[in-house]
Amino acid sequence: MKSWNYRIDILGIIALIVFSVLTFISLSFYPESYSIAFNWLSNLGNVDLNPQGAIYFNMACIVTGIILIQFISQFYRWDTGNLVERILLAMAIILGIFASVSLIFAGVFPETNIQLHVLASRGVFEALFLSIILMTGAIFNHPKFMVSVALIGVMAVIIDLFFLTILSLPKYHDALATPHPTLPIPGLEWFAVFLSFIWLAALSYNMYKMRI
Repeated sequence: MKSWNYRIDILGIIALIVFSVLTFISLSFYPESYSIAFNWLSNLGNVDLNPQGAIYFNMACIVTGIILIQFISQFYRWDTGNLVERILLAMAIILGIFASVSLIFAGVFPETNIQLHVLASRGVFEALFLSIILMTGAIFNHPKFMVSVALIGVMAVIIDLFFLTILSLPKYHDALATPHPTLPIPGLEWFAVFLSFIWLAALSYNMYKMRI
């Protein structure tokens, strides 16, 4: 049973690798000039903008979401027995799984189905943002929790908060549905997504190395 747990522990790292590889394969097929600062990640999954590469980005979302459900469901192993920390941990798991399911739906409903795609994308950003905060609070005092993982989490939360704050402003409320924004808001999306996935990978390494 323990050896099986250790295999599951690396799923966070595998999720980062799968998402990164498929995303950059999709990017390599993008027919026009692509700017990380001014092009949304979701543009890669738009078959009208990226006819040959869209399938790879949409698969990145679906496969990564499936992997993360398996990984996040194992967070219960961080349980310290403390009631408050247990509640925070349970909430982090629920929100993390919700974010993973939302990521799957972001791939199932790509940018060409803009209303459902934006709804799914917001689910990913907002739920994962809260999950990182709650998870860090739940396990911060755990003797096997690495400080470096907490630092990555703090950076991810700061970028996520900045990104979500901008999207909450009336002027940019519909920014996710805007194909070519005039401000480099998509650059924040790239940082928010990859820092969050790097945090998950770092937590995955923490669980594997410290035998949680």
